[in-house]
Amino acid sequence: MSVVGIIAEFNPLHTGHKRIIDHAHTLGNTVVCVISGNFVQRGDISILSKQQRAKFALLCGADIVAEMPVLWSMSTAQNFALAGVWQLYNLGCDKILFGSECGDIDALKHAADVLNSDGFFEKATEKAKSGVTFAVAREQAAQEMGVDFALLRNPNDNLGIEYILAAKKLNLPIDFHCIKRLGAMHDSSDIADGFVSSSFIREELFKGNIGYTERFMPREIRGIITPDHIANISRLENAILCSLRSKTVNDFKNLPDISEGLENKIYFSVRVATSLEELYNMIKTKRYTLARIRRLVLSAFLGFDNKFFMVTPPYVRVLGFSKQGLSHLKKPQGVIPIITRASQIKELDADALKVFETECRATDIYNLALGKALECGTEQKMKLLKLEELL
Repeated sequence: MSVVGIIAEFNPLHTGHKRIIDHAHTLGNTVVCVISGNFVQRGDISILSKQQRAKFALLCGADIVAEMPVLWSMSTAQNFALAGVWQLYNLGCDKILFGSECGDIDALKHAADVLNSDGFFEKATEKAKSGVTFAVAREQAAQEMGVDFALLRNPNDNLGIEYILAAKKLNLPIDFHCIKRLGAMHDSSDIADGFVSSSFIREELFKGNIGYTERFMPREIRGIITPDHIANISRLENAILCSLRSKTVNDFKNLPDISEGLENKIYFSVRVATSLEELYNMIKTKRYTLARIRRLVLSAFLGFDNKFFMVTPPYVRVLGFSKQGLSHLKKPQGVIPIITRASQIKELDADALKVFETECRATDIYNLALGKALECGTEQKMKLLKLEELL
């Protein structure tokens, strides 16, 4: 039977995510999840560590959980999608399932075909000259070429299109499926049909309302989260500002996804701003989204450059598995190494070592944002999760 892949942040995992995992089991006999690392796509830290989120995914039905390295998990939608699709393919997935506002896979595939067509990029680039963000220019160009602009405006639909485009770019034989999102929309503070957004849960967890938020989480993971598990970027705020003040313009110029002299604006802004919120507002313009600004700020803080931007990850690191997942992993997989222990990375090439070293540094910093700070070196000592030991 098929092996079904899911790309997710699970930040944190809620009943809507459990619904996707359950649906994946109707499409195949093995469900593989690639989850974000400790820093996420919106330019923030994950509220729960990747190991905690991997544990939750296994308890909720995933057979294999692997991590997306931080260089990709905190990046553009295109780079995020490229990594996730590539890693799932190398874990043997022939299907990928994702949540969608529209629930119409044919419409999403058509949109991807248009965005991949000759002349689309030139049309979007021309529209961007008016001063709008490239995302808006992209919407306008797509609409003129027969695509409903709402598909590019809806966060899950837009990301699904990027998954399909990534598979086209990599020439991978993957069958895509979507499941219509129910209840509250992305980043909504509403409660609808018993479903809420991850952002709603994060806000309640920051307030200390753990018991309340668990009503929106699967029963399998209730009673596990403690205040010590909850990470908050506010605990790193002064460290981030301090680090950025020591950077040069050239340091900012080499960031991933930097363009049009934005490095100069960042450089002068960090010398004035006294809080992260002030810094974001000083850099942000109509042309640059807040998420992009947050990613650039954290990329500078974490010491990222553009070396691995829009290229595929050199390995897949598995965080945990069930018995079914272990059976699948024993079969030959894709073209990049599948890693289950940190020690195995020492045997890989220089690029893989660089990616892992970056991951270790990011985790050491992330550990200071937890409710109970942890020492350095947890990335290298991270224990492989086995479902039977979690039950």
